[in-house]
Amino acid sequence: MGLRSNALIMASLRIAHTFDIGSFAAIKALLESRGVETLDIALGGHLAIAGADQGYYLEVVPDDRARACRILRENDLGKYLLESIA
Repeated sequence: MGLRSNALIMASLRIAHTFDIGSFAAIKALLESRGVETLDIALGGHLAIAGADQGYYLEVVPDDRARACRILRENDLGKYLLESIA
């Protein structure tokens, strides 16, 4: 499923983070199966050595944020929500 427009890509919001690619893939698949459009950002380990962030972030378009958070909580995946959202 593609994003609705470039404007929505620019306005996407980070909602979840994990260090584990398996958890990331499961979260993304769950949200997409429920019709939530996602944009993923993977940050590599080599960046972490330089002090940058490491892991996998999941972003959604603003209109889907509340629904995505609700879906994650209902499926015992709320622990992956970013602290600012949880």
